[in-house]
Amino acid sequence: MKVAKVFNNSVVLGVDEQGREVVLFGRGVGFQARAGDVVDLERVERRFTPSAAGIDRIAAFVEQIPAEEVDLTVRIVADAREQLGKHVTDAVLIPLADHLVFALRRAAEGTADVDYPLRWEVARLYPAELEFARGALRTIEAERGVRLPPGEAVPIALHLVNAQFGASPDMQTTVEMTQVLTRTLALVHERFGLELDEDSPAVARFVLHLRYLIVRQRRGQTMADKVAGMFDAVRDGAPEEYEVARDVAELLAERFGWDVGDEERVYLTLHIARLRAAGAEQTQAGQA
Repeated sequence: MKVAKVFNNSVVLGVDEQGREVVLFGRGVGFQARAGDVVDLERVERRFTPSAAGIDRIAAFVEQIPAEEVDLTVRIVADAREQLGKHVTDAVLIPLADHLVFALRRAAEGTADVDYPLRWEVARLYPAELEFARGALRTIEAERGVRLPPGEAVPIALHLVNAQFGASPDMQTTVEMTQVLTRTLALVHERFGLELDEDSPAVARFVLHLRYLIVRQRRGQTMADKVAGMFDAVRDGAPEEYEVARDVAELLAERFGWDVGDEERVYLTLHIARLRAAGAEQTQAGQA
């Protein structure tokens, strides 16, 4: 592997034998290196493959953010990808590192804990991301000797959710999507008068389906080939659940301008029916 560009003493852009660009991190990996030199792989501690349009952003990023913060964020993103899935791409690196820089700065200055919104919603809707984020705070404390407030797990989790949704770096769309998910659960509760166990498998499956529905809508994908011929049977067999599914589709149309078609409403109806059944069982058990 050869050096294509030196960002600083700790970060270089390398090119492997197949011509693929890789950003390499390691103390001294860029020291006195020049384009065309062979990379000292013994100095490489971490690496990742940027998107085709990401090199210039990486360059600006490295110039603005201390190398230790870059390295720390690369490690967290790599761990997140391993634990949460491949949707945690390198695109999350820059916004997450930017957030961590300011969080560490606030801690050094003794600034009070930030009261982040959506704490309850994140815990309810994104438990896996939140659990990972709490572990990331422990990693930060071990690496940097700084204990960030527990509430900092919320924005870290949202950055990881944002990676799945493929939304903009400012996370406004992800915040709006979180509000839609919360409102959807409220619709089920209001329509059927059920108390939903937030920790139940039924709620977890329902939320997961909604999350992937949102991802498909953003990507312009459908499930038409999987539900051919099911629409009339599902609508007629579960009319109340279908009405809720239609309300959810209208909510998505109002918020984002999406056209949630029949095929998605079929799957929504089926998940709502399962959620209703689970809620009914829980209510009966509570009354027994």
